[in-house]
Amino acid sequence: MKLNGFNKVLAGAGLVIVMAGCSSKKDNVTVTEPTTVEQDKKSITDTRNLLFNCVKNIKDGQLIQSLINTAGLKNGDFGNEDWLNSITDALDVSFNYFELEEGGRFNYARFAGNYNWDAATKKFIKTAAADITVSFPSSPTGTTNNYVVKMSTYKDGKYQVNMKDVYLPTAVKATCTKDGQTILSLDLAAVFSNGSFPIPQSIVLNLGLMPHNYLIKVNKITNTQFNVVTELQSGSDCVTALNAKVTFANEDYNNLELSEDLQAVEGTISKGDLSLQGSWNAAAYYKLSGHKAEDINGTFALNTFSKEQKIGELKLKNINNHNELVIFYKDQTSEAFNVYTDPFIADLKTMLKPYFGSDIENWFERTAQSNGSFSKKITRLKTRLSEWINK
Repeated sequence: MKLNGFNKVLAGAGLVIVMAGCSSKKDNVTVTEPTTVEQDKKSITDTRNLLFNCVKNIKDGQLIQSLINTAGLKNGDFGNEDWLNSITDALDVSFNYFELEEGGRFNYARFAGNYNWDAATKKFIKTAAADITVSFPSSPTGTTNNYVVKMSTYKDGKYQVNMKDVYLPTAVKATCTKDGQTILSLDLAAVFSNGSFPIPQSIVLNLGLMPHNYLIKVNKITNTQFNVVTELQSGSDCVTALNAKVTFANEDYNNLELSEDLQAVEGTISKGDLSLQGSWNAAAYYKLSGHKAEDINGTFALNTFSKEQKIGELKLKNINNHNELVIFYKDQTSEAFNVYTDPFIADLKTMLKPYFGSDIENWFERTAQSNGSFSKKITRLKTRLSEWINK
């Protein structure tokens, strides 16, 4: 597929984007002298290393470590699988079996209540409440229900998609605390248009995955053009923000086909002295009859800057019959971009190996083939999410 030839561009762009956002340089530092190519290379390498530290900071954070410990995740296996399976099965029974209603509606009132795990009966005891609160221990040996998951707000609206009723959330507030400390928070506010399709007018999602907070915003510019903002908000050098504009050919979203209707994507990100500017002519890309590097290069532009200086341009290059992402520096020298990405990926695999095992890429597939019923629940959830996204 042609899209596979573009994956290297997307992956490289993503790494450069986050590296730019994780720049350790402070906004009040002014660089007046032109940089050399060697200085530019060092800057990319330094920010790559900082990116790894940012990811490690997320891995070592309260949320991820809590989930890892609760699951007993080690060498790719769920050590607490039987216990997790019994708790999730018991919650499903207490919910009277969780299902969405017709039109994909989540009936918040139906599931409202306090659900408290009783270790003696191995059941959730439900009491009346206006919101949904689930309390349970964080480990099989836990004696207190120190996890508290609460959805305090849920509102939705009825819309039309392909002449069928669908329900979309318009306001959601939820938290997860452990030992009284919030490790996850979600606050969603969304507005959609009425008519033949619920075109997003405004979506604001504040997501706290401790120790970081994330902000995702979608705003309609026109019925065929949208602005997307994603921010990683933190008091550390991991702060980053991405602004993108997405353009479609028309507003017939009931019959949306990306290969036919996506026109263009352009975006900018900057932090400190580093910035990245990119654009993708999707309409031209999908019209290509092959996947030659020079043809694909004609459909996108991706440049890195240090202040006002252009320090590099990313392009595809055919190397040994494979399209490889290459960075061309301002002195016209170039090298494969994997000199930056390969060490990062290797470090990432090493960091995650104690949890997911050596074959990290195939962890989901291996989990799906295991005999553990909780493992299968995880893979079924992944499959359902993938199917929903690809609808």
